[in-house]
Amino acid sequence: MRSLKTYLLTLLTASIYCTALAQQQVIIYGKITDDSTAKPIKYVSVQVQNSNYNTITDKTGNYRIVIPYKKHISVIYKLLSYTTRIKKIELSNIPDSINVTVTLKQSFTSIEGVSVYAKVKPDTILGSPKYSIYDFDFYEDKYILLTAERSLKEANLKLTGPNGIITTTFGVPKEGGEAKEFYRDYMGYTNLVCENFIYRINIYHDRFVLIPLAIEDVNSFIKPILDTVNGKIIYTDYWKDYPLFNYFSYNEKDSLRKQLISIEDKELMHAYNFEYYSLKPKDKLDARRAAMDMHTDKHIIAALMSGFTKSMFYEPLFAPLYIIKDTIYVFDHYKNLLFHLNKEGVTIDSVRINYNHPKNWKEWKNVMLKDDIKNAIYAVYEKNGHKYIKEIGLQNGKEKGKYVLQFHSADKLKIHDGYAYYIYRPFESTQEKFFYRELIMLDAK
Repeated sequence: MRSLKTYLLTLLTASIYCTALAQQQVIIYGKITDDSTAKPIKYVSVQVQNSNYNTITDKTGNYRIVIPYKKHISVIYKLLSYTTRIKKIELSNIPDSINVTVTLKQSFTSIEGVSVYAKVKPDTILGSPKYSIYDFDFYEDKYILLTAERSLKEANLKLTGPNGIITTTFGVPKEGGEAKEFYRDYMGYTNLVCENFIYRINIYHDRFVLIPLAIEDVNSFIKPILDTVNGKIIYTDYWKDYPLFNYFSYNEKDSLRKQLISIEDKELMHAYNFEYYSLKPKDKLDARRAAMDMHTDKHIIAALMSGFTKSMFYEPLFAPLYIIKDTIYVFDHYKNLLFHLNKEGVTIDSVRINYNHPKNWKEWKNVMLKDDIKNAIYAVYEKNGHKYIKEIGLQNGKEKGKYVLQFHSADKLKIHDGYAYYIYRPFESTQEKFFYRELIMLDAK
């Protein structure tokens, strides 16, 4: 049994360990111009692929992004009426900065006949009668897929282009054990979680290279870290078996740790602590002895001893943090507030939220999704087997509109560049699990 203090100490050690990985920073800067006129282009979206690092060009077409060092970087440049361009950057050493100047071509679209549907028609990106798709992630303008013919004990990774055409297939190493799912870490890497290892996925010239990582190392040293902002690492001491946790920042320059905000479900904490007083005298004594041995609180030991955290009365806390354009957003579902913090971690203000209290409380699924391209946040609900999402305004915390997915029981829902992506197999059908997407078109509230 692991004490809370030991757990928190491990997380602090994790933050220092990961700081060493992230402290080497690179400045990417440059100018974007029109391919035909050579004039600078303003308001071009510049996004480091598979990360939260993005900016836009200024009036002179210039941009600047500071990112943690990675040997292989892909940057996407997007602007309406121009052809999107992806620039791959190879960093053989660790430069202080690198100049990347890009030209964009204007795109001209001829408008032809358009089919109009009463509802958005889902697009099938990929599906096969020979195998099922169990999970997916995004890489540049491509997709990484986790597939298997019969069992995830013999899984394959597939890389497909934006048109769904498979370019690479790679077998998951058998020593990894049964594959489970993808996990995207704060550095932007896609990781494959398996029974025995977690594999960091690298792609070099459309070839998969898997780096095995110890599961305990990832859980202790990587997963607690959520993001970076202004040279600081943002991490959490979240523990699913305790109804209170904190968000912290860690400054790599002066080793200063700062508590940003504390999240607590006070009603649940009261019930959690009461478990000690409901124990029999002998069990109370055992709880006190165990707490002394582990240097932790007797109430924590008692709640674990009684099985309270595994009961229907306990629900792990859910209060996600997102960083968008140097602003930190914390959705506290227990105070019913959306907190805004600046890049220094200072609270600016807070606004009321109530999307987490729908008329039918069972519809709210304690799930939120971020569109890293559009910088939009969505809350996820479910009614009669159908998932639906609501975009939440980042400034006022209010619902901006709702969209209902067309297929029943859509799985592995993710949102990317204005589309909802998911896996689906029709109920009582012989069809395998296919990979779909739908354009999100919000209805009025």
